[in-house]
Amino acid sequence: MMINQVIIQARMGSTRLPGKVLLPLHGRPVLDWVVRRSESAYQVNRAVVATSELAEDDAIVEWCKDNGVTCVRGSSDDVLARFLHTVELFPCDNVVRITADCPLVDPGIIDSILALHLEAGADYSSNEVPPTFPVGFDTEVIKTDVLNKIGKLAALKSHREHVTLYVRENTADFKIVNLDSTIDGRKMRLTLDRPEDYQVLQDLMRYLSPVDHLFSYYQILQVVRNHPEILQANSGIDQFEGVKKSARSENRKLAWE
Repeated sequence: MMINQVIIQARMGSTRLPGKVLLPLHGRPVLDWVVRRSESAYQVNRAVVATSELAEDDAIVEWCKDNGVTCVRGSSDDVLARFLHTVELFPCDNVVRITADCPLVDPGIIDSILALHLEAGADYSSNEVPPTFPVGFDTEVIKTDVLNKIGKLAALKSHREHVTLYVRENTADFKIVNLDSTIDGRKMRLTLDRPEDYQVLQDLMRYLSPVDHLFSYYQILQVVRNHPEILQANSGIDQFEGVKKSARSENRKLAWE
């Protein structure tokens, strides 16, 4: 039994940027950045990649095998079920949910949220309720017991596709704590979902060390402060685009809209 386990949600079949998680970035695949930075958090005991059973995701499984990374396969559409399957195979007390389109995820932020979560005895902890960090530093921690609970309660397709959406739309039912940034980064987009995002990340990485893969959140912000033009390529994209699309397909709005 591990205490804190990172589960990295990864797939190759992005409609806007196919194969994005294995694209080269500053000398290594995007997924390598996500795994190495996530597992470097002091309070993280293990990192697992959770991908789908689709043939197109065989490449992720092979990469994990070649690089000594634990990998689990599950449903392509019911991502919540995939997470539940992962914790069944690899039990833990708390799940740290990271998506594989966040190559700059910060181990210091992971540790800070875990510290808040453990100290408060929270059900769910994040830096997203409300969001104050740049898109791409999204980090969530949820008790495994609570994950199992929402696995039984979540019936909407959007709540199965977006693992923690049920909690974020029913905040009164859970004990929630949030990590706020001292710098409002909501207008910065440092994730990987579109070709424009890939351009931003490539431009940003030119100013960061290819040797030390653990450059900090504050070093990244310093580069952006010195080179604000980097962010022009993907400015104006709605960070909630994907989850809003899921909700619209159910003829509803998100709870916070």
